Order: sequence, then C-alpha cells, then structure tokens
Amino acid sequence: MKNIINRIILIYFIFIPHSFSKEKIEIFYSGFSFSNNYESNKMFTQYTSKLLEKKESDKELNIISDSLLKELKEKKFKNINLNTKNLLDFDKYLDNAIVMSVALQHEEFSQEYNYSSNNFSGFYDAYFQVLFYDFSDKSLIASIPFEFEIPLLSKKEISDDDVLARIKSFYLNDKPFRELVKIINQFDIKRKYDLRIGVKNVAIQERAFKDLPENAKKFENSMQNLIAQSFSKRLSQNHNVAIVPYIEGQSIGKAMKLRFVQSDEIYKIKIPDPDYHIKIELKGFKKVLAQSTAVEDLYLYGSFVNIAIFQPDINKYYFDETLRGVTKVKIPKGQVNINNWRKYYYNLEILFDNFSKNISKQNQKWMKEVSKKKIKKKLKDLKIIIDRVK
Repeated sequence: MKNIINRIILIYFIFIPHSFSKEKIEIFYSGFSFSNNYESNKMFTQYTSKLLEKKESDKELNIISDSLLKELKEKKFKNINLNTKNLLDFDKYLDNAIVMSVALQHEEFSQEYNYSSNNFSGFYDAYFQVLFYDFSDKSLIASIPFEFEIPLLSKKEISDDDVLARIKSFYLNDKPFRELVKIINQFDIKRKYDLRIGVKNVAIQERAFKDLPENAKKFENSMQNLIAQSFSKRLSQNHNVAIVPYIEGQSIGKAMKLRFVQSDEIYKIKIPDPDYHIKIELKGFKKVLAQSTAVEDLYLYGSFVNIAIFQPDINKYYFDETLRGVTKVKIPKGQVNINNWRKYYYNLEILFDNFSKNISKQNQKWMKEVSKKKIKKKLKDLKIIIDRVK
C-alpha cells in the first residue's frame, strides 16, 4: 500500500508541475524617463535631451523610447508579465499596479588624443535605473542599475554633433537595451522586500578634486551620483539584488523625480530608507611612473576609497575599511593632455567589481593587494547581508 501511495505522489509531481509553479507578477511599463533630484537636469543629460528634441516625424515615440519598447516587446521575461499597452495613458493603470520605468540618471563624454594611433579616442557613458514602483502611492519597490558605454574614434577632435550622431546610430542600430532584458531576468521582482540595501552617503575628500573632471567641485552632486551608481551596479549584478538608488538630498525629501518623455507628467517616487547603509568615501588618487622606454611610459594609477556597510538602527558595522586599487596604463612618450580622470574612473570600476565578487568568493591575492589588514572574514560576513536582501 505504501508503494502505491508513493507512486501516486510521484505521478502527481511529474504530470501536474504547473500547480506549483510561481505565478508571474503583472508589471505595467510606463516608458523612458529622466531622473534627478536637482533642477538642472539638462546639464547632466545634455546629449539625450538634445537628441529627443529631434523627434522623427513618422513615429509616435522618440528614438530612445522606440528602441527600448521594441526590445521589451521582443523578449520574454521569466518572472514578470510586462504590460506595454497603456504606455501613453497613465489613467488606465490600476491603483495597485506595479509600474516599471527605465530612467536615465546621468551621462558624460570625455576624449583624449592618442599619439601612438594619431586618433582622438572618446567615450560616451550613460547611467540608468530600472525602477519598479507602486502606482497607488508612488513608492519605490526595487531599483536595478544599468549602464552602457559607446567608444568613438576620430582623426579630428570629436564635437558634440559627432557625439549626438553616434548616440543616435547606437540606439537605431546597435540594440543597446538587449542586455537590459537579461539583467531584469536575473532578479526575483517582488511586490514587497523585507530588507533593503543601498548607498546612502558619498563623500569626496578635498585632495581628490584635483584629479576629478573640471567643475567637479561645482557639480559635486553629479560626481557623487556617478560613484554611487558605479558601486551599486557591480553589487547588484554580481549578486542579483535590487538596490535602493542613491539620490543626493535623501535626508531632505527622500524622493526621486521622474519626468516621462512622452508626457508632461513629473512624478515624485518615494525612496525607502535602506536597512543596510553603504557609505563610500573617495579619499584620493595617485599616479606613479613604474617603467620607461624610448617609446612609452608605464604608469600605475591608484585609487583610495573607504567602504562602510552598516545597520544604523543597531549601530552595527559589518565592513569599514580603506581599500586601494591599482591598474597599469601604458602611455606613448611625449603624449600631452592625458585624460587622467578616465583612467582613475576605470580603476574605481575594477575595484568596486572585485570588491563585490570577493563577497562570494575571497581571492587571497586580491585581498593582499587592496588592504594591509585581514579582511577575509569581514567580506565573508557580508554574504549573509546580501542573502538577506534578495
């Protein structure tokens, strides 16, 4: 009799698996938007703002919204059902609807002349947040950072018109949002998260400003956003966790402004206070000549940053250490107007990426390179925190 019962149970699980499958969450797609907490939005999204002014006459949507919508419609999602029917009509959303928007937070372009190739090398970077929020009270549910880079190469100095033309071609031909669908599929989107983590504070020491871009001191908010976004992306994608986005002035309003490009609506999305705070302090940079030949110099570019992860309600710190990242860069002999910031920023990206990866699996060589202290146990303890916020 016992064997018969076991066979019945086995047959039930084999032939009726759908009874136990997880139901997908219905998500309403609200389109492409800009997000900033400061008013001078066009200053930090200047290229995209100009690009959207040149709307194609035969299309209802601008080229970015159109490219994004096509990619979302073509792909299948594992954990969500994405409803794109009411993109231009927010009034048709249900009161308790979960809404998704892709928001551009920051963009920048830099270039330098390469003496070895006799070309100008340029890089355009765009930084986004994929936002999921409750439409009834405009409160954020989850945020996934996303970014891409467009390289440019030219015999002459690259102008703003050149950058705009390349960005437009990128959106039309290169499918920039293909990776975005893969990233969303990595996450288990929920209606509610019990615990959250996010960058709460970014500090830049005075000595670091001499190596930052021109006007970095004047537009410090923009630089803080950039550093927080870079760290958040690596932590998010290496561990498949949603991140509470960093917004300057969180302690004042705790809100993110969203301006949708297909309407005049501006929404204020309420940002929850994360349970686990991340504080990043950029201490400074250092460039050292390591080796020199007749044709090129080898430099070591170093970044110094303190990363603290803690639980403020019980004043418990899980990690609070200063780390250093070093990368080797070859520069042709006699090259002038070197874009040092670009090299320091790559160095920071690598440091943040390796830090995130070492939470799951510690690399003894990397840990010795970034810190004189023993940080293995502290990194392992962070894995417990990451598992709690998934």
